[in-house]
Amino acid sequence: MNRFLCILLLLFAFSSVKSRTYDSVRFSLLTIEPHSKAVWTIFGHTALRVSDPARNMDLAFNWGMFDTGKPNFILNFIEGKTDYFLSALPFQYVISECDRDGVTVIEQVLNIPDSEKEDLLKFLQINLLPENVGYRYSFVFDNCTTRPRDIIERFCGGTLVYPEQKQPVTFRQLFHQYTRYYPWLELGIDCIIGSGADSLISYHNELFLPEKLMDALNDATVKLPTGDEQPIVLASKLILRSQSAQPALLSFWSRPFVAGFIVFAFYLVLVSVAYIKKYRLSLPFALLFLIAGAGGCIVAMLNFFSLHPCVQSNWNILWLHPLHFIACIGFFFRKSYRWICWYHAANFVLLSSFLLGWHWIPQELNKAFIPFILCLWVVSGGYWVVLKQKEYE
Repeated sequence: MNRFLCILLLLFAFSSVKSRTYDSVRFSLLTIEPHSKAVWTIFGHTALRVSDPARNMDLAFNWGMFDTGKPNFILNFIEGKTDYFLSALPFQYVISECDRDGVTVIEQVLNIPDSEKEDLLKFLQINLLPENVGYRYSFVFDNCTTRPRDIIERFCGGTLVYPEQKQPVTFRQLFHQYTRYYPWLELGIDCIIGSGADSLISYHNELFLPEKLMDALNDATVKLPTGDEQPIVLASKLILRSQSAQPALLSFWSRPFVAGFIVFAFYLVLVSVAYIKKYRLSLPFALLFLIAGAGGCIVAMLNFFSLHPCVQSNWNILWLHPLHFIACIGFFFRKSYRWICWYHAANFVLLSSFLLGWHWIPQELNKAFIPFILCLWVVSGGYWVVLKQKEYE
């Protein structure tokens, strides 16, 4: 449905309720549980439902819309400059999509007092205006779940009191709860987020995840100005139940750690052949450092230039960085060995120090990095020896 049509529908509903009570206007939180349709769906999704049976209004407000067709979308996303926007769609349309995807949807009817409903409707109406519909997305601090969370806190009629945090966690630990069935995705996330993701966070900061917010609201209460307390959730209802099975764990041979050691064994053999036969084997070695350099560009851009939270102070920059392009180019030089020889010597020492200091680095590092680091380590060490041999010949 066109956004402006939704605005008109809200205006009609809002004007029609002024002359009567707000009893028929109901606000609900919709939680769409995690599923594997896309990368962003494995964390779940949240929407705010506004229904008024008396006026035939039933809309789902969704703050998780984005446009991949915008120019430089990938670059802007890496830089943390992606704008998401609010949409309002008919509730049945949203449910039909969820039913087609085979996902679980849970509704929590919210205890929004009548005195706040008018202001909340106004707030949603204003947010649907073209100049207000977009916002700068932040995965952990401003997303499709934190927006409804903040609205509930603002219009609950008092102070929303959440239950006590059961156990302090970090952002990285929360990510891992959802990526355990997707180890390659987990490897990528661990590669780009830095040490800031390893600090303990408050319970409120956990609520950027849809399931966390849903669970928190089930036990949350509203402290009224009178001193009384009442639950924020009036009722919970299972609207759709997923028919799909839980994702299966990857086979042993396709896990990153195992696959990494297979690649490491391959390069160990190549380095041994290069040493014994005194071959350069430029192409496979250059390919390794080309991939490492390209990955290093992403890590460096996120570490030094991105607005995303938790990606700064990333110690992976010590082994995955753009300077590997130097080695990539150097493999194809036939006569000038000295400068590339020094690069491999420095890289060998740096990677050795990184591996030896693994447990003292102030960042939780994914153990699946080790075989990939060893690939760079053995090529730099072995190639340095080969170059030194050629230098003295």
